[in-house]
Amino acid sequence: MDSSIASPIPMTEEQKFFFDLRGWILLPGVLSEEEIGTMKAEAYGVETAQNSQSTNPRQSFQGTLQTLLDHPAIVGVLSEILSEDPFLSDEYYAFRCENSFITVRPPGWSKQERRDGGLPHVVRPPQQANAMRYQAAGGKIFAGLTRVVWELEEVKAGQGGTSFLSGSHKSHFSYGGPDRYRPNISDSSWEHSIREMMEDYSCPAGSAVIFTESLLHAANDWTNPDNPRCAVFNCYNSLWAQWHRLNLEHEIIEAMPPKRRSLFRGVWQIGGENYAYSQENRSL
Repeated sequence: MDSSIASPIPMTEEQKFFFDLRGWILLPGVLSEEEIGTMKAEAYGVETAQNSQSTNPRQSFQGTLQTLLDHPAIVGVLSEILSEDPFLSDEYYAFRCENSFITVRPPGWSKQERRDGGLPHVVRPPQQANAMRYQAAGGKIFAGLTRVVWELEEVKAGQGGTSFLSGSHKSHFSYGGPDRYRPNISDSSWEHSIREMMEDYSCPAGSAVIFTESLLHAANDWTNPDNPRCAVFNCYNSLWAQWHRLNLEHEIIEAMPPKRRSLFRGVWQIGGENYAYSQENRSL
């Protein structure tokens, strides 16, 4: 077992119930004040250096921020909803990480700065059968593409956090738009009703939100006047599929502890021996 990484905290039955019901759960106050301070300095340092609201997406794979990739508070949850028993081990992870970026939004930030204008969206419409969608069968959750958002500043409900249409990850009907394959609600006559039904959250700095990307979710104007939004968005997938092109340099991954490196191994399972990361066996 990799001694540099703490043992995971198992997902509780209560968490499984609400994750299956709503498609997301909140883990409040996970990080210590010291951890939050160090991580914010790293996140804001990148933002300041670039003199823009867009940050270097690779910095979140380095420094102290990389410890969020496999923090024990989320590993138990991810193992439960993305893994299968034959692949669980103390030596490597039974799921993969394929995307990570930092978001810094100052008070007054508008969702119109996003390419999608903050439209509620999903990785793929959940009513379609595909490798990324949410499924529950045989008493087991298979969450497909899953996102973990680490909030490094306080978030107040109704003032700019990510919002969710709870339960939409299990919808079998279209969103009311003209194209049933469209992964957002653009041109839907139901947009107002959908937005009215969406939920968000309040949480202290150092909290984590975990949600399936099959859930309709949206960015919102950051209207909290007391602090910016500073968040790290990490994306995970099963061993069987890949959505994002990682394009992360081998040297960055090689500098990580061995078990953390296994988050970036290649996507294949024939022979059942795809455990360790190497330069020849990495996700691209």
